[in-house]
This record gives sequence, structure tokens and C-alpha cells, in this order.
Amino acid sequence: MKSVILYEDQDILVCHKPAGFAVQSARVSQMDMESELRGYLRGKELYVVHRLDQPVEGILAFAKNRKAAAALGAQMRDGFMNKYYRALVCGRMPADHGELIDDVVKKGNGLGEVVTGTSNTGQAKRAELAYRVEAYDSDNDVSDVEICLRTGRFHQIRLQFSHAGHPLLGDRKYGDEQAQRLAEALGLKNVALCAHRLCFVHPSSGRKMDFSTTPAFHKK
Repeated sequence: MKSVILYEDQDILVCHKPAGFAVQSARVSQMDMESELRGYLRGKELYVVHRLDQPVEGILAFAKNRKAAAALGAQMRDGFMNKYYRALVCGRMPADHGELIDDVVKKGNGLGEVVTGTSNTGQAKRAELAYRVEAYDSDNDVSDVEICLRTGRFHQIRLQFSHAGHPLLGDRKYGDEQAQRLAEALGLKNVALCAHRLCFVHPSSGRKMDFSTTPAFHKK
């Protein structure tokens, strides 16, 4: 299996998705995480609770029955499922910690866009995140940041950091030449973004669950 199972019981599966592996795929010939896990479970129930972009690695929780899926979905909707990311971004952030708040829309070309002023047609949604700089590499002019998502918008982290002038290394959708050059210099094949920590309440026992992993780009 490409996925790594971190935890499993009768209600949930918690897995680490590698970068470049889709959570779900419309292509019959392309293996994805959902299909892989359904094969592992040999036809038993499986519910996708949340997703990661294909180039992004990290932790995902799946439900193994309808009751668990509803409970985890409610935590997602009400903001009680906490998701933390690590990312490598171009340049030095203006402060050691801060937040990014933007109005964003999903465009028809498969990209997101930050809208302001007269360009906001009323269809935009508020995107909010908080960040903390964990380290700064002055030799490469790269910041290592931890990010806590407050909302879950389309391509939110990649879009907001690019709009702020600090695109993620290896981001082919929102990055610039510097982001690609630094990614190549550091040997990164995918966007330098990892959902490295996931916290939620177990849908049956009520126990607090806290899972973490080390991003692949930290192992280089």
C-alpha cells in the first residue's frame, strides 16, 4: 500500500497519504487512496471525511460507518477538527507569527483567486489561517512555517501564501520561478506542504485523538 495506516478501530481509519497520490480519482485506471483502502477493507464501508490536494502529503481520517462519518463531518463543519500543516515558503515572513485573511473564489479554470474591492462579486468566501515561523534558512531565503487552518477553502494555503508574496516551494499552480528554482535546488518533487497534525474527538468514545507525522521535506 502507498498509504500508511496510523490507527484503526471499528469506527475510523487514520492514514498518512504520500505526496502525488490522489485521495479520489475520476480515472478508472488510476489507483487512489479511497480505492486502495476499500481493497484493504475487502468491501466493507468506507467514508471520505476530508481531502488533500494530490501533490500534498499528510494525515487524513476516514470513517468506517455512517454514524462515525456523520460525527466527524459535524466536527469538520463546526470547526472542532483541528488541522495543522507545515510548509516551506519563499522569503522571510514579516513576523514570527501572524494570520492571513482574504476573500477567495474558485474559478472555472481549476484555480482559486483572492478578490478585493470591486472584483468581489459577492460570491467570495472568507479564508482564514494562522501561521508561526518555525525556522528561517537565510542561505536559501526560505521560511519553514506551521499553519493552523481556520477555514477550509479551495487550495487555501497555497493561494493565500502566494497572494502574500510567499509562494510554497514546488507549487506549480501558484508558485513563481523562484519557488520552482528553490524546489529543484532542495530536491523537492512536489509542493512543500504537509498536513502534519490532525486532532479530533473520537466519534464513539469521545476520546481526544491527536496524530502527527514528519513531512518528507524535513527528512531530506
